[in-house]
Amino acid sequence: MTEPLPSLLISIPEGVIDLGWGHPSPSLHPSEAIRAAMERVLSNGSVTALQYGPTQGFGPLLESLAAFLSQEPAYAMAVSPRNLFISSGASQALDLATTLFARPGDTVFVEEPSYYLIESIFRDHGLNVVGVPTDHHGLRTDSLEAMLADADIPNPTLLYIIPTYQNPSGAVLPVERRQKLVELAAEHDFTVLADEVYQLLHYGDPPPRPLVAYDGSEQGCVVSIGSFSKILAPGLRIGWVQGNARLIGRFSNAGMVISGGGVSHFTSVIANATLQLGLLQENVRKLRQVYAGRVEAIRQSLGAHLGAHAEFSTPGGGYFVWVKLNGDVDTEKLLPMAQEAGLSYRPGTAFSAHGAFSDRLRLAFALYEPDQLDEGVQRLATALHRYESEKA
Repeated sequence: MTEPLPSLLISIPEGVIDLGWGHPSPSLHPSEAIRAAMERVLSNGSVTALQYGPTQGFGPLLESLAAFLSQEPAYAMAVSPRNLFISSGASQALDLATTLFARPGDTVFVEEPSYYLIESIFRDHGLNVVGVPTDHHGLRTDSLEAMLADADIPNPTLLYIIPTYQNPSGAVLPVERRQKLVELAAEHDFTVLADEVYQLLHYGDPPPRPLVAYDGSEQGCVVSIGSFSKILAPGLRIGWVQGNARLIGRFSNAGMVISGGGVSHFTSVIANATLQLGLLQENVRKLRQVYAGRVEAIRQSLGAHLGAHAEFSTPGGGYFVWVKLNGDVDTEKLLPMAQEAGLSYRPGTAFSAHGAFSDRLRLAFALYEPDQLDEGVQRLATALHRYESEKA
């Protein structure tokens, strides 16, 4: 009998706690808010949502989104709708940006460690991926400057960075490094792709402004990427690009959107309604409160069950905790034992272009309730105890 095709991206076996996926839990999907938005859109008989959309994106959403971002402490800047482009989520924006600003054979710099799936996008475009060292504050701009001066390292066309609540480390790039990075991009003529999908998910004081806020260059060297996937619902497949007018013009005049019109037009109209009704704003406040509780839960669990066996920093936002295991533990070899105990995670080597960070692992806390997070960490501790016993 033929197996049915899947209905979702992931399928977690019954009884397994999978802390490898950075997805929101079903309890956090704002179904009622989206239903109310759809009723508002479809009840007046307008067919606007069913037509082709303008290339830059649905105009009313650009206006509403700009007003919303301008009021957010995590942005702390006036956002113009003319500096926004609506995308079909962050991944599509990154893929389109790579199409527009790079050619096969070009070099892209990425943080080391970096988001483990980004390399596949760059490899699809035939790019040479080179890692840049990081520390607990994120990308080291002193190392970047040295690499740019090294004649043996090809200068990049693109640099990909997650400056705020970095995936996987949770690091936040300080203001002075943001300024230096933009200076280097303008000087060496590369475009920075700033993946800032966690910018609004801060669980205490807001982070520094998005990287694009520091770009005063005439040509524009920063493309800032946001996503409704993290603050509303990933199934809507909608996000945004922010940049200066020249860069946004490149996106709006891409062949794909000229041919097919603005992407995700129907869901853009829905997203605009959530903003007009105040539902998105309410959902973001709820997510900050819920995730703050989950961060505290996993922090307490790691301390209680792993103690001196692990080192980690409590993230101030985002989805992830980056854990270093002490005692010469290889997290790839530990993973099968964890899976036998009913737990899965992402080993550190997945986030490196060179197989580094074998003593690290990433735990995602967004998908599970606090009691499940505690159980998952207990299972990790069980697997670690077995690993150490067998190694001895």
